[in-house]
Amino acid sequence: MKTLLSVIAVENKKLVRSYVLWGTLALYLFVCAIRAGEGDWNTYLGNVVFMFSSVLGLVGFAVLTSWAFGREYADRTLKDLLALPMSRGKVVAAKVAASFVWCLILTEITFLFSLFIGLMAGIPNFSKTMVLHYFIQLLIVTAINLLLCGPVVFLASLSRGYLVPITYAFATLMVALIAGPTELSRYLPWGIPALQFAGSSSAVFPLASISYFIVAITGAAGFAATWAWWRWADHK
Repeated sequence: MKTLLSVIAVENKKLVRSYVLWGTLALYLFVCAIRAGEGDWNTYLGNVVFMFSSVLGLVGFAVLTSWAFGREYADRTLKDLLALPMSRGKVVAAKVAASFVWCLILTEITFLFSLFIGLMAGIPNFSKTMVLHYFIQLLIVTAINLLLCGPVVFLASLSRGYLVPITYAFATLMVALIAGPTELSRYLPWGIPALQFAGSSSAVFPLASISYFIVAITGAAGFAATWAWWRWADHK
């Protein structure tokens, strides 16, 4: 456990010192700030959470997680990393943990920033109950999108870089947008975050169990494939 925590700390430093992390945060804050003049608090926070259920979640999280894995290949530091006295499984776990924690931190910072901007802009009809509702839904769609990063980290490892996984993220976003109005969307992993938010006015978890199961299987398969690739396939 001590070794794993040490590796997580190292991966955390890599992310903190990267332009990708702070560039992503700057983009999140900018996008939310320019939506502050739209309607009341219900409309404004709804737009913020919807963006995280789609582009900011599917693509933004993919950028961070794919960079955490792909940079080792792009910077040619992978051999040095694998030469360290630790298992490859711990390396994978540390990269996933560090990138996931930062995705969550960026999400919470953006939400707090949105509240600050909204208050400064004097958006009408503020309600603590409404803020809590949207915050809970934001955490749920964030968790779903983090699970959907499983295939992203596998593609980053398989392709030895971050171009392919980022392309994959944009492709899944397009599929989600196209299939969104159809019945098929509830069975497509990438369309489920938006459906979760769309139905949140009726229930905290408005979708059928099969939708959440599909997300869980997709994430688990991606992370398991990543671990297997680092453990057996890579550098043979």
